[in-house]
Amino acid sequence: MVVSGLTFLYPMLWMLIMSLKEKNEIFDNPFGLPKAVDFLNYTEVLKKGEFLVWFGNSLIYCVATIALTLVLSSMFAYGVSRMRFRFGKAAMTYVSLGLVIPVQISIIPLYIILQKLHLRETYFGLILPYAAFSLASATLMLYAFFRTLPFELEEAACLDGCNVYTCFIKIILPMVKPALSTQVALIFMNTWNEFFLAYILSTRKNMPLTVAFLDFLVGIGTNDWGIITAAMLISSIPVIIVYLIFSDKIEQALTAGAILK
Repeated sequence: MVVSGLTFLYPMLWMLIMSLKEKNEIFDNPFGLPKAVDFLNYTEVLKKGEFLVWFGNSLIYCVATIALTLVLSSMFAYGVSRMRFRFGKAAMTYVSLGLVIPVQISIIPLYIILQKLHLRETYFGLILPYAAFSLASATLMLYAFFRTLPFELEEAACLDGCNVYTCFIKIILPMVKPALSTQVALIFMNTWNEFFLAYILSTRKNMPLTVAFLDFLVGIGTNDWGIITAAMLISSIPVIIVYLIFSDKIEQALTAGAILK
């Protein structure tokens, strides 16, 4: 496990070392420690282009996608798992089909729909597709957790005067925090690193970091590895922070899922 962990950590360590070197030192000693720690590459990243704007765009997409996906998936999963209604299982099967439909297949109709709705050059032009493609996995995980909860919880809440919305928000959702936290981390990482949809549907004013790196590399060239690695490290910080915060919840959710199966 230690060897495996070092294998994954070494690229991050190598990028950190490269980002702290001067341009000439990178080519003279690419794998050694820097002779002197220099943060000039980081300041250059923030000065060149619109890096902070692109960084903010990625945060907007991640936060909005997480909020929209969790609201819709939790309500749908709760309704299907806890309530009896016609075609409930069929609706769940329909949503589950989203797991087997690749993004590449739907890109042409998706582009046409967004174009006709005048959403292609807006933030919603990416937020809505991101949320749509995240719904299936989030719904299935929450559905599995909701099914394990005893129905006596709702019965006791109703006797105390709670309606279905109060019971859902104050009683049921707090009991599935591991699943919600897991989805927050997974959706954040998937959205932050997504490139295909963002490359086709975004424009220069609202493109995220993954697409903006293309313009960034063209602007500075591919031989200035100090600035490139500094930019990559800065863009990796939010993903690392989110994973460190929610790593325990992810483990709890996966363990609970294994026990349920």
